[in-house]
Amino acid sequence: MPVEFEFQVRKNYHFITAFANHFNGVVKDDKVYLPEWLGNGYIQQILIDGMVLFIHNYKLKQEFILKRQANATNESITIKFNRSKFLSKYCQQDHDPFFYQSTGFEIEMGTCNFNSELRIPSNQQINLLIIGTSRSYLTELLQSETRYAILDLVKTHPSFVVHDIIIPEMNVMLKQIIHANGTTEMPMLFYKTKAHELIYYLFKSLFKRPINIPVNIKREDAEKIYLVRIALLRDFNKCPLLPELAEISGLGLTKLQKLFNQIFGQSIHKYYQTMRMIQAASLLNHLSVSETGYKLGFTNLSHFTRLFEKHHQIKPKNYKIRLSHSNVIDTAWTNPDITIS
Repeated sequence: MPVEFEFQVRKNYHFITAFANHFNGVVKDDKVYLPEWLGNGYIQQILIDGMVLFIHNYKLKQEFILKRQANATNESITIKFNRSKFLSKYCQQDHDPFFYQSTGFEIEMGTCNFNSELRIPSNQQINLLIIGTSRSYLTELLQSETRYAILDLVKTHPSFVVHDIIIPEMNVMLKQIIHANGTTEMPMLFYKTKAHELIYYLFKSLFKRPINIPVNIKREDAEKIYLVRIALLRDFNKCPLLPELAEISGLGLTKLQKLFNQIFGQSIHKYYQTMRMIQAASLLNHLSVSETGYKLGFTNLSHFTRLFEKHHQIKPKNYKIRLSHSNVIDTAWTNPDITIS
């Protein structure tokens, strides 16, 4: 049975204190350390003007579920940066475990006025950053960017959720935040600056999305769209047809495509191909180019190469060479006897 912790985002609520009281964890400074029976590591809570950062850095001995109860207001917003190789909430259905090898690290931003669940697996290093903030704070940060329709979600829509993919620049910042320690100079300014940089890159990406009139997304509709994503990611050999996805979700084709595009910023087919290419980059760590292409259902390797290069701006063969060189550099950091030529 998974271990569960249920909480609600509200005024003056201190997450790590409540967590420590529930599990008899040890609180030191701004961190709660997991009890030995649960795992090894900590959750850190950092209060900054207009924001609160939650850094999850641990490995669990058993599966854990964080349940967030719906907030009575629609003012609170969370931005979740997930560097761990697992999918949250609705994606914990039974499906091909092949996808669990993906390196598609994700961002989820949404309101706190509906229930949410994050299922965290055991025996896996978890690197997760959650920024809690408010509409008013984000609106103030973005007040000069009035020409983007996506801002209507942040400013006026009672309920919304959007997804994006962590880009390399974000990944560097997340590593810096997660690995900051007592020797970090001016820590509060450091955390605030890095949080603002992450928000900057997130909205820079969101602003590139097609300009549409956003719609309010109800909790039940979000759940249906997540079910569609499960179906898409179940098998990278074949993209399900739209009528199949409409039947799975119980939504009409027009509504299905509009909501999916709003949440994920891409059409269903383009999102499928994007995740397919992210999966390809992961597989190239241990498979050849041809093995990777065939594993993902490509019978024409030239087609696979073109798609990979279009997405990653590099041919898969050259990407694999770069991976090999990166692995040598990473090994050299921990083994001084290795010389990099």
